[in-house]
Formats: sequence, C-alpha cells, structure tokens
Amino acid sequence: MTMKLRNRLIALVCLFLFLALGAFLLLTSSTRKPFAIILFVGDNITSPVLGATRIFNGGAEARLQMEELPYSALSRNAANDFSIPDTASASTQISAGRRVNKGSLCIDTAGLKLSSLLELATLKGRATGLITTGEITGTTAASYYAKTLSGENRSDLALQFCSHPPFDFVAGGGSLDFESPEATSTNLPPSVDTNSSSQVVAGSPLKKMKDHGVSVLHSVAELEKQPFWKKNPLLALLSPGPLSPLSATGSTEGDPSAPSLSDLVRIAIRNLQSYGQGYLLVVDDPMIGQAARSNDAETMFQRILAFDKAISTARRYAGEKALVVVTGRETLGGLQLSGYPFLRDKGVAVLAINNQGYPSLNWSTGPGFDPDKGADLSHSKKTFGTNSSVGILLQPSATKLPSGLGVGGDVLTLGVGPGSENLHGFQDLTQVHRLILNEL
Repeated sequence: MTMKLRNRLIALVCLFLFLALGAFLLLTSSTRKPFAIILFVGDNITSPVLGATRIFNGGAEARLQMEELPYSALSRNAANDFSIPDTASASTQISAGRRVNKGSLCIDTAGLKLSSLLELATLKGRATGLITTGEITGTTAASYYAKTLSGENRSDLALQFCSHPPFDFVAGGGSLDFESPEATSTNLPPSVDTNSSSQVVAGSPLKKMKDHGVSVLHSVAELEKQPFWKKNPLLALLSPGPLSPLSATGSTEGDPSAPSLSDLVRIAIRNLQSYGQGYLLVVDDPMIGQAARSNDAETMFQRILAFDKAISTARRYAGEKALVVVTGRETLGGLQLSGYPFLRDKGVAVLAINNQGYPSLNWSTGPGFDPDKGADLSHSKKTFGTNSSVGILLQPSATKLPSGLGVGGDVLTLGVGPGSENLHGFQDLTQVHRLILNEL
C-alpha cells in the first residue's frame, strides 16, 4: 500500500467518523417534535365541576383519568369585548390564538381572517383530524375551518366546510345540515353517481366534497371497515343532530352501532398515524356545555366521564411520546355541589337531596332541573324510571332562565408530553394555541 493511498483511507475513515458523530449529536441534542399531537376541548372543565363529577362517579376517593396528566394551568378566557366569553369567542382563542369580539369566529376586530391550528398543521405537512360530539357545523367545530362574524349561521358554516380544503379525518353529527334545502348551493358542480349507501339531495354541498375525493360515511361500521393505509379524506356523518348521550358515553342501551367518543378517538388515531409526518387531532365536546345549559347534571357528568375515558384511550393508542392537551373552553350554568355528602356517596346519592334535607346540586342560572321533564334529557332509566324519585332529585336554579348562562372564572388546562411542561400557574387561553403551534 502506498503512502498516498493510506492517507486517503485514513481521511475517508475520519470523514465517516465525523459524519457519524455529527448525526449522533443532531439526534440527541436537537428538539424533536412529537409525532402525535391531540387536543381535547370541552366546557365546564373547572375544579368545582370535575370534583363533583369525581364524586358522582365513585365517591370522594375516585379519580379521573385527566388527573394523571402531570402539568396544569389555570387559563383566563375573557373575550375581547366581554369579561365572560361566548362559545364563538372562546373557541377562537383556542383554535386561532387571538381574543376576538363576542360572536366572531376566527375574524379579529380589524376584520383579519385567522388561521386555525388544523389549517396551520396542514401547511406544516401534518395529517389533520377533527372529532366532535356535536354537529360538524356547530360553532365549536367550525372554529377550525370557518371565518365569520356570525358563528350561529349553520347554512353558511355548512357551505364553508364543504368548500374548505378537506381535513384527513372528520367525524361527528349534523348530517341534516348538509342535506337540508338551506345548505344547497346553485354554483356547485352537477351531481354525479357515487358509491355511498346514503343518498343526498341533488346540488347538496356534499356532492362537491365527493367530487374532490372525500369518502362520506354514515356509521361507525363503515369507519371500522375503511382501510387505514388509504390516504383519501374521510367524513363520517354519524347522526342527524349531535351524537346522543347514550352513544357518546358508550352505554350499551339504545343503538348498539353508535360509536362512543373513545371509539372515534381510537379509529382516528389508527387512520392518522399512517401519515409519515405526524398528525394533529382535535377532539371537541360541546355537549357537556349543552347539558349544563339545560341544568341536567347527570347527563353533564356522564358526558365528562366519556370525555375522560377518551383521554385515556388517546394516551394508550398515541404512545408515550405524544403531546396530549386537555383544556376547558367556557363555564356554563354555575353548578355547585353543596352540603356534606358521605365519603362513599356516589351516583343517585349525589343527585338526590342530601342527608341535611336540601338539594345537593344547585345551579346559578338556567331552568333548574325537574325530574319529570328531565328524564328524557338524561336517558337514565335507573334514576328517573319511577315516580318515587319525583321531588327528591331537584336541581334548583338561583335565577330562572330558559338556559344557563356563562360563568366567570378560569378554566383548567392540562397536558402531558413534549411542550406540556410550559403549562403552569395562570395563563391566557390563547396560550393553548401557542403551545401546540410550537410543537407542530
């Protein structure tokens, strides 16, 4: 071997060593973004309500799954013009990271249209998913795709959803909003034949989505059968209106084919994790707040427990390195559990008049809860199946109104995974947006 060849070999070996060392330092010292990012958003995620839910579920020594999340903060949620936000302004703080005026959805005071987290995730090459227990055209879900000064205009939200670049996975209720005459657009392309088992009226906005390759499904069975490796966008319209309390909570009563929130989270993760650049999944539960507006504590507790179970499912299927953030949005109705229930009191014992002889659960505003009228809302045969419960399960309201109003106070934000260590102390609700944006 000549001296020249030996020197070249030594130089080549040194080059490979330096490259290997550089790659090792890059992988070990640089901050790596989480592959899976999952955001849970619900109403009444506050200390008093979670405490009452825990006691309802299993007594004072019971624990919720979200209590295992190691990082937490109290989030201020005032709107730009009101101290207590409405649904649209609170949703925008999370989805778009800005405080806006009451009623505005992703449009700031200067008229600027704001990009949502799901839209920003798409720009960064991530797969995107949206699950809601309400209607897909509801105000809370619409904060991720719509821009409007009137967050209650459902026909406009339906058209905006259908004209928006599709997310990779969307599931929820509200199929009637896409099939009604109000949701019909005259500028949409002529209808074409589809393989869908469900028919939609000619000219429906859904036709435009199908023309763009979106698979429109109508049951959890269809969702389960969908091959997870296929990359075409999925839209699952699972009920005419919101998902029922029975299906959302995973009850075996009612329609056995209806999915629980945990089912939808599991299916979404299965589909989204096949995308190579990671994903952002938003799980929205506006029906917790809807039960609170009706002053129906039992349904609200059941909804929160289903929400809590879905958090556990997400952590199990997304893996230990996933970023999971759970945040409140607004507080409604002003529920308080009062008196001195026994340590192991739970279920009906918490809903009923307590051992001191007065109602355990009280609301600050709303219609109050009458067992006769509330039986259909709660769907609970155990609690309201007999006439003997009448008068015992009252939940009075301090101020009688058709529905519960927003309540002042900070909401809880909790998290686990990369970036969640920034949750501590007091913060603005808009910080939830920034935390997730930094990890995209």
